[in-house]
Amino acid sequence: MATVVGLSARYANFLVHPLLPGPGVCRVCRGPAKIGYYLCRPCNETTKLLGTGVADAVVPVSLALKGEQYAHELWRYKNAVGRQQQYFRMGLAAVLWRFLAQHEDCIRARCAVSCFDSVTMVPSTSGRPGHPLRTMLAEMVGVTRARYRDLLVPTPEADGLGRAASSGRYEAVALRGENVLLIDDTWATGNHAQSAAAALKAAGAGSVAIVVLGRHLNIDYGNTADHVEQARLRRFSWDACALRPWSHPGGVSGSGVP
Repeated sequence: MATVVGLSARYANFLVHPLLPGPGVCRVCRGPAKIGYYLCRPCNETTKLLGTGVADAVVPVSLALKGEQYAHELWRYKNAVGRQQQYFRMGLAAVLWRFLAQHEDCIRARCAVSCFDSVTMVPSTSGRPGHPLRTMLAEMVGVTRARYRDLLVPTPEADGLGRAASSGRYEAVALRGENVLLIDDTWATGNHAQSAAAALKAAGAGSVAIVVLGRHLNIDYGNTADHVEQARLRRFSWDACALRPWSHPGGVSGSGVP
């Protein structure tokens, strides 16, 4: 049986650690921000719209650079067919499993909670049936399988909201203070993920943390190329903390992806 470590090993060749928050780096999504500003423009606008409804932490696994391998795989796992589709899904499931096994405790500590009671995903508003991310979380990723719940559905108004963040984009089942780990595959502006976080909080969630497989960036836009060049200076390591400038070995060893 293919193991999590084995399936995820090749990704170390092209994953790119997001920069840690600081000058020129958005403290929410870790994308480029203007010097002197804590937030990039999309995150600033979303925070103004949603207020305390935004997630308590946003943690990208890696940058997903337009035209490069990781961004390609994040598209193919949804759009490829047959054996190729399964290949990409198993690989990305292993990436998420390995990342969470090693770093969920740091995310939990950042949110000051004892655990994340439930795991859910940001639903598609395009009507895609049987979203592969749900399959990965509910069936393939060992550290999320037992906690996965379908907590969110798009509202009837979702299609008319465009791409802006909105507290009316999703509805969530009633929650009683449960802490929720919210997973998305790709973050461009983050408007859908933050709208989902706001719906969970409105439904009674305690803390909500977003983990996103890929922080999408286009190096041809603005000063993004400089931002990415700086990020590439740090060689990717599974041990590197997602939230702090240190490493902590651990995680999975022989676990197999179904």
